[in-house]
Amino acid sequence: MKTSFFSTILFIFVSIFASNLAAQNDNQASFETYLKKVYTAYETEPINAVDKFYTENASEIGPDGSLTIGRKALGESWKQLQGMMDAKPQFTYQLTSWRLIKPDLALITWDSHDKFFMFGQTMEKDNTCAALLRKEKGQWLIEYDHLTPKVPFPDPKADELAIKALGNEAYAAIAARDAARFAACYTEEVDMIAPFGNLLKGRKTLEMVYSELFKQWANMPEGKVEINGMNIRFISPDVAICQWSQKETSEIDGKPATEEVSLLNACQRVNGQWKVAAMSITPVRPIPGM
Repeated sequence: MKTSFFSTILFIFVSIFASNLAAQNDNQASFETYLKKVYTAYETEPINAVDKFYTENASEIGPDGSLTIGRKALGESWKQLQGMMDAKPQFTYQLTSWRLIKPDLALITWDSHDKFFMFGQTMEKDNTCAALLRKEKGQWLIEYDHLTPKVPFPDPKADELAIKALGNEAYAAIAARDAARFAACYTEEVDMIAPFGNLLKGRKTLEMVYSELFKQWANMPEGKVEINGMNIRFISPDVAICQWSQKETSEIDGKPATEEVSLLNACQRVNGQWKVAAMSITPVRPIPGM
């Protein structure tokens, strides 16, 4: 049976119309829903269930710049990462753009805030992300994606001023005898070696200890603090080593007393703000025999 010319034209028209109608159904809401499915799988499902969102030959450039090609290789890298985590990761994300290149090919971009729990620490990072999606059997799959960390362009001068401002804030909190304000200058996992060699771990511990100290200092006259030799050295855009000496002159039982200490800080940029991640306070004493 021969197909008429009119039937052929009608078939082509219906095919094109159906294709365009399917494309029209893929809008912003559908891609937002798709992102939610992917991230929910990462947060709640076994890691081997995530590969259902990727094509067989999918490739990915990770936040560390590494390129992984193939769904199998991606699964192996995810499994390795999962083995280092203390708990499931947490993500917040926002679709920023979407564009249909063809009815079965789409480009989407989004912002994400990733929170990982690894080795007893919480690590957070903001990323700008993009993915090329391919539709197979009516389902969108990731053909290629990349996650680029949002890193501010280094400005050593501005960062140095920010770190000095952090130091001024810490000294102001001590003068105000405000333990919560003082502890806010430090990271959640801060390590501090106090003048007597005690190791204080964590911001909560720091706040508790200094709260007790401030109670003891409440009726003591405030001494004069002199800071000398402030030196800041950046070992990476987000980590700096700070060294200085501090001399405090006060009165004890009506007699002048001077105490000098050397301080060493490791400062870290956390969510765009500089905080003290580690600190040691060492009393200055004469070297025996010299």
